[in-house]
Amino acid sequence: MARYLGVDWAGTGWVTAVLRDDAAPTVTFYPTILNLWLDHDDAAAILIDIPIGLREAGKRTCDVAAKARLGGDRQRSVFLTPTREAVYAPDIETAKRLQQPEDFGIQNQAWAIVPRIREVDGFLQKFAGSVSEDQILEAHPELCFWALNGGQPMTHPKETEEGTAERRDLLADLDPALGTAFEEGVRSLTKPAYAPMIGSTQTDDVLDALATAYTAKLGHDQFERLPPVTESERDSVLMRDIEMVYYPVE
Repeated sequence: MARYLGVDWAGTGWVTAVLRDDAAPTVTFYPTILNLWLDHDDAAAILIDIPIGLREAGKRTCDVAAKARLGGDRQRSVFLTPTREAVYAPDIETAKRLQQPEDFGIQNQAWAIVPRIREVDGFLQKFAGSVSEDQILEAHPELCFWALNGGQPMTHPKETEEGTAERRDLLADLDPALGTAFEEGVRSLTKPAYAPMIGSTQTDDVLDALATAYTAKLGHDQFERLPPVTESERDSVLMRDIEMVYYPVE
């Protein structure tokens, strides 16, 4: 039966939520995207919280649009993705010199995920003949939560107790099995305390993976896209649109 994945980086690897048509959702962990692909190369849709598709100059339209869509404090969760040349620079100071235009700075938070951007970008280049453009897609968890919440952004930051409860409750209201998967995923990935797969402060990544997996299952054949298809921009190396997807807001 079809599988739908949501994937989120959690410091030492990729937290992955797997939803199936014929079984309860599960949460697991992979050290690399390649390891994940070897287990799920036949998945119907894999949504990853990492920039896919890079520009040669300027800000990605999908980043700017996602910030505008979320508004308020939640827009801060969307980092402006560096340009392709900057992403492959050896250090942030070199990246800042290579970034175009000159007034387009690089956020420290964006630089922190550059190794993961390189990982996914390199994987997609290597496996271009095996991965369809609609099989592995970029999705931002806060945009997914916004859409699943009827077009309303979450009230609290996800790192807070209130933010965790708010997102967990929304997922559980949408499907009680998601709430159960969150609790079981946290328990399996953070235990034992002396050697966990993820830290106890990274349980929000489990929520993000579940939100993107649920989005993949709901919308795999009818995603909304930022920017709209009519305004799409292309990555000249990957030869695919630079976009984020989410489930249509009702």
